[in-house]
Amino acid sequence: MIVKIEKISIAPELNIAVFAFLLNFVWEVLQTPFFVDISSDINTVVWFRLHCTFGDVMIALGSFWLVALIFKNRFWFLKPSRVNIFLFILFGVSYAIFGEIKNVTIKDL
Repeated sequence: MIVKIEKISIAPELNIAVFAFLLNFVWEVLQTPFFVDISSDINTVVWFRLHCTFGDVMIALGSFWLVALIFKNRFWFLKPSRVNIFLFILFGVSYAIFGEIKNVTIKDL
């Protein structure tokens, strides 16, 4: 099935969210052996993976919106420049690092 570019451009946030969900859910599942919750029941493990995945989707959407705000264009990802991509990655990675540090090591921040 071929997806036309016109259909993608209707709701760019939905496309970013679906792509981020699929990519990050696989990533979270692959990391399962490194988590301490694997001794929990399967429902708990699945809930934690989904919870983390939805957090990653929100980070991706936040990064997308920041770039869209800076360039005043929600459709920047259809023809991204190096600056768009750099900022998108910078915002996402920066927040992910901050979030990991805050949630894993700094309990009272």
